[in-house]
Amino acid sequence: MQLTKHGWGAVISIFILVPILFKLSALLPVPTLYSGLTQDLLILLLFLLLNHFWFKIPIKWWHSQSLAHQSLQLIPGIIILLLPMTSNYIKLFQLARTPILGFYIGYTLLIGITEEYLYRGMLLPLLRDCFPNRIMLAICIDSLLFGFTHLLINSSQLTLSYVIPQVFYAAMGGLVFCGLYLRTNNLVWSMMLHTLSDVSVIVSLATHTHTAAKLSIPTAYAIGISVLYLVLFIIVAFIIRWQVRPKKSALSQ
Repeated sequence: MQLTKHGWGAVISIFILVPILFKLSALLPVPTLYSGLTQDLLILLLFLLLNHFWFKIPIKWWHSQSLAHQSLQLIPGIIILLLPMTSNYIKLFQLARTPILGFYIGYTLLIGITEEYLYRGMLLPLLRDCFPNRIMLAICIDSLLFGFTHLLINSSQLTLSYVIPQVFYAAMGGLVFCGLYLRTNNLVWSMMLHTLSDVSVIVSLATHTHTAAKLSIPTAYAIGISVLYLVLFIIVAFIIRWQVRPKKSALSQ
């Protein structure tokens, strides 16, 4: 399947549409508990339709060849994203097994599916089309746009002192998800890793620490964390460059 709508026009349209649709879907008369899930579900369905009828970007969902080799590609993500979350995993297993906890886990899974479909499944191939011989530039732009979208969506609800570090952290995670998708040719892997890396979201929702007041942090602390994440972004970029360099990207096969 060939891309019928591609280039910078498609990249910009997706980048602009995502926060706009999030804002519009937030206006729906949905109970607060289900508002986030409704937003992500609507965005996912809308972009599935847009991709099917308009962009026509081939999505590499899954294949079973060389599963052992594919699983090895998870190692950078486990080290970079999951190991630092160990304390949150401990908290998660200490939470009461209630239906609402299952709901929060399902919501977090939907976040991973939606964001990976949009930014790795759709946006990354478009950027590769714009930079056919500069894979790391495409990866970095994809990751930075992914991080900046968190600013556009969350800045109206949360304090900037919390959102700015989140932007750099999301961008760093975007590098890892891009590398995983390109090396495995399976979007399911990046969706799974994304969901596992969002364990803090589950804990925050289950313990009611996700309000703007409780997520506010001192400005100096936010600046320090942002600088740290920026340095880590650069380091992780070199790791992902090594990860995707040995053979041709799965998206170009």
